[in-house]
Amino acid sequence: MLHTQLYVIRRENRLKQKDVAKRIGIHPQSYYLKESGKREFTLSEAIKLAEIFDCTLDELFGKEN
Repeated sequence: MLHTQLYVIRRENRLKQKDVAKRIGIHPQSYYLKESGKREFTLSEAIKLAEIFDCTLDELFGKEN
């Protein structure tokens, strides 16, 4: 699952879902649904996530090798 990488990076940075949700400006429940792959992040949300975790969009959402 592609969203697994986002979960791993978030946990490595010791952040909770609600903290990341607040930083990108969405409700924690919405963040949960998006991180679990049930909904998609908007481009602006994805860019904010990459900035928070200091990585590229490919590192967060890129195809698995």
